[in-house]
Amino acid sequence: MLGKNKGVCHSCRPSGHYLPTCPKKKRCHVYGEGFVKWMEVEKKSANIGSLFFCCSSNCGYFKWSDDVGEASGDYEVARISEEEEDVEISVNVTIRKGKGTAEENNKGKDKTK
Repeated sequence: MLGKNKGVCHSCRPSGHYLPTCPKKKRCHVYGEGFVKWMEVEKKSANIGSLFFCCSSNCGYFKWSDDVGEASGDYEVARISEEEEDVEISVNVTIRKGKGTAEENNKGKDKTK
């Protein structure tokens, strides 16, 4: 038995073409490396049959189709890609106190001796 994601375009869901040639495919707005895919949950779970968006480069982008207001067969990738999200970045900076350069070590010393 073929899965529900087999034989359909992962960008716009109709059959007849696939993601690489889809005229509606859009770059993922998170990192811009992959494309937004529109997939259906096949695993037996409470969400079976639900549609969701994710990134083809596995960057971590995920949204349920319902969260984007999907009501028809043609979704609004442009709206998703323009959506702004807050991103928190944590940075650790280590500054080591060194002995300085040779010039700095000789400042103020009488070089004639």
